[in-house]
Amino acid sequence: MYSCYHGDAGCCGNPCGGCNDCLSPCPPPCPMPPPSPMPCPSGCATGATGATGATGATGATGPIGPTGATGANGITGPTGSRGPTGANGVTGPTGATGATGATGPTGAAGADGATGPTGAVGPTGADGLAGATGATGATGPTGAAGADGATGPTGAVGPTGADGLAGATGATGPTGATGADGATGPTGAVGPTGADGLAGATGATGATGPTGAAGADGATGPTGAVGPTGADGLAGATGATGATGATGPTGATGPAGEVTPAAAVADVDTTATLEDLIVSYNQLLSNLRAAGLLES
Repeated sequence: MYSCYHGDAGCCGNPCGGCNDCLSPCPPPCPMPPPSPMPCPSGCATGATGATGATGATGATGPIGPTGATGANGITGPTGSRGPTGANGVTGPTGATGATGATGPTGAAGADGATGPTGAVGPTGADGLAGATGATGATGPTGAAGADGATGPTGAVGPTGADGLAGATGATGPTGATGADGATGPTGAVGPTGADGLAGATGATGATGPTGAAGADGATGPTGAVGPTGADGLAGATGATGATGATGPTGATGPAGEVTPAAAVADVDTTATLEDLIVSYNQLLSNLRAAGLLES
């Protein structure tokens, strides 16, 4: 037998109501309903309604129903205000010095420098080698026979004559004493080097040694070449004008000069053209130069 959830019926043949899911055990069957009143015959009066019966006791709480479906996600709330900036972390240890980078490619050749000033004249070069001796000239003609010479001095004494024949060989002398042992001869030359032995088997690779300490700082490089001379500075301000020197004594009066007047030039008419004016002006200048009144 099975029982029904609270509020359900019709399970296990119980007429208390409909039921889909049952539990065990079933409650006892419902009591039979009271019989329906007999119909009133026609003409009988309806009796007064009886008083309302007392409220029945509250039934026991039924079992908890199944969990409902999960509700839809709520709307995302607004973004909170930004929190304060965190404190700076502790500075990490200095990293090991990296390996020296590969040498970069050679830079482009710089522009040609300006042509330097002409160098001083070098010392005079050494004298050149003497020229080859010229070919021997042709033999001149035989000279005339010379006069007879004077009588020569007495000749030198002639050479000594040859030695006479050797005398007969004398008798053999007695055997001499045995000589001392000779000195030890020099050490012989070193023999040739023997052939190389077979190469030994390659040993196992040793474990990697610990990293060496960082090398000392390299020596300071040579001082760079002196840079080009800077541009000339601005010219200094002009100094104050010096005081005027004292006036020298007046020189002696020279002889009166003789002024030679220049030749006159004809007046120009008011109707003269520009060309006429130029010709007349040039003539005046020429006359003044001829009289020494205007430098040439």
